[in-house]
Parts: sequence; structure tokens; C-alpha cells
Amino acid sequence: MVVEVGHTATLPCQASGTPPPKVRWLWNSLPLDVASNPRYALLNDKMHGTLQIVKSEEEDQGKFECVAENSIGTEFSKPTSLYVKEGFYENAIKLLCKTEAKVNKRYSFCSCASTKSKVRRVAPQFSIPPPQKTEVMLGGNTTLKCVAFGSPMPTVKWRKGLSKWLTSEDNPPLGVNTLVLEDIRESANYTCEAASVLGVIEATSEVKVQSLPGAPTEVRASEVTATTVRLAWTYNGPEEPQYYVIQYKPKYANQAFSEISGVITQYYSVTNLSPYTEYEMYVIAVNNIGRGAPSEPAVITTGETGKHRDAISEKKFKDMCEVNPHWGYKIYYTTDPSQPLQSWNSQMLDSSHLTTINELTPHTVYTIRVQAFTSVGPGPVSAPVQVKTQQGVPSQPSNFVAVEAGETSVTLQWQQPAHAGDQIVSYELYWNDTYAKEHHRKRIHKMESYTLNGLYPNTLYYIWLAARSQRGEGATTPPIAVRTKQYGMLVRLGETVQYWYDSTNYFMLVGTLSVVVRARCLRWSVSVPGAPPMNVTAVAISPTAVRVSWQPPPAERANGRIAYYKLLCVEAGRGDSEATVVRLNATEFVLDELRRWTEYRVWVLAGTSVGDGPASYPVTVRTHEDVCRRAQPTSNDTTTLSQLTEDIDTGERGNTHTAATRGALTTRHTDEAHTFRSAPSR
Repeated sequence: MVVEVGHTATLPCQASGTPPPKVRWLWNSLPLDVASNPRYALLNDKMHGTLQIVKSEEEDQGKFECVAENSIGTEFSKPTSLYVKEGFYENAIKLLCKTEAKVNKRYSFCSCASTKSKVRRVAPQFSIPPPQKTEVMLGGNTTLKCVAFGSPMPTVKWRKGLSKWLTSEDNPPLGVNTLVLEDIRESANYTCEAASVLGVIEATSEVKVQSLPGAPTEVRASEVTATTVRLAWTYNGPEEPQYYVIQYKPKYANQAFSEISGVITQYYSVTNLSPYTEYEMYVIAVNNIGRGAPSEPAVITTGETGKHRDAISEKKFKDMCEVNPHWGYKIYYTTDPSQPLQSWNSQMLDSSHLTTINELTPHTVYTIRVQAFTSVGPGPVSAPVQVKTQQGVPSQPSNFVAVEAGETSVTLQWQQPAHAGDQIVSYELYWNDTYAKEHHRKRIHKMESYTLNGLYPNTLYYIWLAARSQRGEGATTPPIAVRTKQYGMLVRLGETVQYWYDSTNYFMLVGTLSVVVRARCLRWSVSVPGAPPMNVTAVAISPTAVRVSWQPPPAERANGRIAYYKLLCVEAGRGDSEATVVRLNATEFVLDELRRWTEYRVWVLAGTSVGDGPASYPVTVRTHEDVCRRAQPTSNDTTTLSQLTEDIDTGERGNTHTAATRGALTTRHTDEAHTFRSAPSR
């Protein structure tokens, strides 16, 4: 409230209750003694507590609060601020009139001038300007208050940005204008303008929307060794986050992610990794609100371990390209596969492919993984296999696959367990779907194929199988993912298509593609994929060939059945328009007839019946150099070491030196159909 000096200010307060409450006032949070000031009075009116201040003075201004209390309790009103500005003292101006001439007895002329006061004119000023900066959560609310005074009293208006006025021009408020903002979705500047005939003043308040940071992009790896990886990434958010978090774990390990927090740069070297292991790594941005979404995964394989080149000279060679390495296997087993691999039980094995693990606990499921090693170092571990140690219980069925998927059915095939124990009497088939979020189980007769019916179209299912004997159910197979086909039909836009399957009504309205299935309603649309294929990797397998593999786009962004893939390859340094395009239906392909020791860019895109989706981020791969040609194996059990050399011109005439080339040392052992090159490759 604003009042001029010498004027009366009235502060209303209404309170009711049983018993009737007593009203008192606080001034600047202190009790106000109304009786001690003759200019203060409590009016006994309908409001039962209105405070009146006559002949206001500057010392009266401050924050007033009304307090109502009875035997039940006490209530406080919202604070009200009183501002006392300069004005006409006693609300009066005296003017003297002096006669200067007479025309006749009835009329006289005089000029008047004030000898006591002058009319005071004050340009607009802010008594309570809006806050310079206000931060709110996304979708939150806030209030901006702007109070100005002057003589004459200025109008107060709000605008957003530079030109969008939020206050009506017809009847703008005088002195005070409060702006209420709700469901705020964007940051913006709001300006309070106070204007009168004496001038215009402005005060701007920045309203900033707080939100979680976005996901970092372009996560890439460099300087990969056997135990370290240097990660780098890009962040394109409006503000830099406080720090980053890196999460990583072996891709196929059933364990929690390791985490590195507090990274303040956009690069970091991850250490203490396992050699020749495929890792998946994520980067997360963090601000004062919390953690944002993780980045797309970066799939990285650490390097092989190896001894220093000079140590090789200590070995005794049969020939320039021969050496005798040592190799074998390490079997890991545990009852808790979530633990790190280093804490599993293990046993060593020579080159044999069969072993027995003893002293296990009966009626217990064990997870087993195998790792090969050579004298160079260990290779990657195998995928986990689960075995239950209950006597007479079958092991898991083998070669469990889906051979055909229709719109509402899937045909499955498998082979009976290698260790059946007692005679198998039946199989237990389990499945769940990602549409209805339901889990199913069915016992089927002893057979090695089965067609599962009554499924939803264009739905991802996870299916697994276990064998059953007289002694009970054995270990299950790992779940396999199968997606049913989507329905396809040609009708005119707007027609209704009705058909029946297994006495269950399905209705389809083409146009919006609204489907009613078993009294459930869902939206069904087919479009191009909304995301590229995942985990694209390219590995050189010879001087002229590269193996490329990938995974389908995320199921929730496939937008229908993936009908094909396009693999594109071009030499580094050339444009995308010169790329070779290969259309295929598999998720792995070998590019051959490439140039030796040449760097290529490779990327993949997926497509539905509608068209192509977005392309993956290009990966770079370099083909091998020529391999050693001096070693000629003479039997099926040989060990060779190849050393390739090339001449290097030092720039001095007649002075040519010989040095080992990249990838010059290769150890190979051939044992029937098993070949190891350095550390065993995947």
C-alpha cells in the first residue's frame, strides 16, 4: 500500500471464530502499541480489527501483520507493506490574492501566487523492483511483484522479452503489478515498466527453468591398451554440467556397473580393465538438479597382453619364424554370477576340451564360463552356461532356436540335453511378452519342435525351455528373443477390416490403425525406424577383408518389423556419396576385395516396409598388411613365428636400414580345427 505524507492509511483485517478472537497488529515483526500513538486506532467495524493511521509520516512505513487469537489458537495474516511518500503537508495549499487594479465598483482583477508550497512532481521510481533472477523447475510456478511510486502515480506494466506485452493497455494498474507465471516451460526475461508523464523506467527479471542435463553424445575411444581406454565425448546442452559420471562393465557379464564420478573434463582414461575384453561404457552429465540420461553405449574391446619385443630374443628359435608357445584353458564357476569374475572359483586345464568339476553342492545352479590363454596372455571368456547339480535332473536343452515366426505364432526347435539323467518325460516352455507384460508357462510332450500359438502381432517375446524327468525339472536354456510379424493388408483409407482368429475377435480400423484385441485397445503404426542399428563393430580379418557386425535398433524405436539392413563402406577421406552399399537381412557381413593397409569408414542403417531409418555413427577400421610368407607349415601340428620386415629409406644415399613393421610378430598354433593367433580372438 502507498500513501502520501499527511494522508490517512487504512489496513483492513477481518477475523472470526468461536470464541470471538482478539485482534492485534505487528509492525516489522514487533508488537504494535496502538494505544501509545494518537494517530493509530483500531476501528470497531464489520472487519473487527481494521488499523487506521491518520496524518501518515515516513516513520510509519514498514511491514504490518494482523494477528487474531482466542483460546483455541492463533492465526497470522499475510504481511502488508506500507510505503509513505512525500506530498502536500496537511493536504492544503494557501494562496494570497493582491488587488492590482479596479475597473469599477463591482469588479476587480488580481493575480494569485503560492507563498507557502509548490506543487511537487516526482518521476517514477521503484520501491520494490522485481528480482533480478528467479530459478524454477520445469513446469513450476512463480510470482513477480513490481511496486513503483511517483507524482503523478505511474502505471505499471509487464512484458515478456522485447515486445510481448502481458498487461492490458486499456486500464493498466497504478503503483503495483504482480505477475503470476504458471507451468513454465522455457527460460525468458520479464520486464516491469513504470511510466508517467515525467518518464519511463524499467526493471528486468530473468526467469530461468532448471532441468536435468541432456545426454552426452559422440562417445568415442582412443589409446586403447590391454588395461586402459581413453574416452572422449561431446556435450551440447545450454549450460555446462557440474561434472560427468562414467559407467562401465564387461558387456556380457551379469554384474553391476563400475562407476567413476566427479569427472570435470570431456575426456578421461579408464584404467584397471581386463585384457582382451569387450566393455560397454556410458557417460552421464550431472548438474545441481541431478543426473541426466546416459549416453548411447560405447562398445570397446581392450587390447591383448604381450611381452616386450626384446624379450623374444631370449627364446631359442628352430627357425627364423618358429617358437613354441604354451596354451590351455581356465574354467570359472560360481553360484552367484553377479559377482566379479575374479571372485569366481576356477581351475586350470591343459589343451583338453573336457573336464570334471568336483565337490559341488547338490540341488544348486552353477554358472560356468571358460577362458583360453596362450603364452601371450588370456583371451575373452565364453558366454555363461548354467547347470543344476540335482541328481537325475536333465541339463539344459541344446540348440534352442526359433525357426519361423508368424503374426500370431512361433515355431521352436531344440535338441534333447546331452546329459539327460533319467529319461525325459516332458518339457517346460516359458515365455513372456513386452506388450501385455504377462508371463506364461506350458508343459509340452516329449518332442524336439513345437509351434506356440495365440501370440500378439508385431510383439517381442522372450522364450526359454527346460527338460523334465521323473526327478524334476532341469536347468533352463538362456532366453531367446523372437518378434512376431506385423499384419499387412491392402484396403482403402477409412475402411473397417474385421476378421476372427481362434474364436477371438480382432477389429482393425485402417487409417488411424486403431486395434481392439481381447477388449484391449492399442495404437499400431508402421514407420521408418526411429534409431540406427546398435553396437556396430568392424574388425579386419585379412589384408583385404573386414567383418562388420551390429545389433538391431532398440525394439521400442523399431516402428515395425525390420525388413532389411544397408551396409555402407567407403575409404577414409572420400565422401559418403562414393560409398558401396550392400543390402542384406543378416546382422553380420564380411566386406572383401578391399585394399591392403587402408583405412575405411563403415556404417549401417535399418529399414522397414516404409523405408530407411537413420544411419549409425561411422566406425573406422584399417585392413591388415601382408602376412608372413616364409613360414610353410609341414604338418597339422606346427608352431611358427613370422617376422615381416620392410626397408626404410633414411634419406641418406646408400644407407638403407631394416625395421620390424606393424603387426610383425604372429604366433600361430594349429591343432585340428582350432587356431589361435596371439591371444585367442573372439
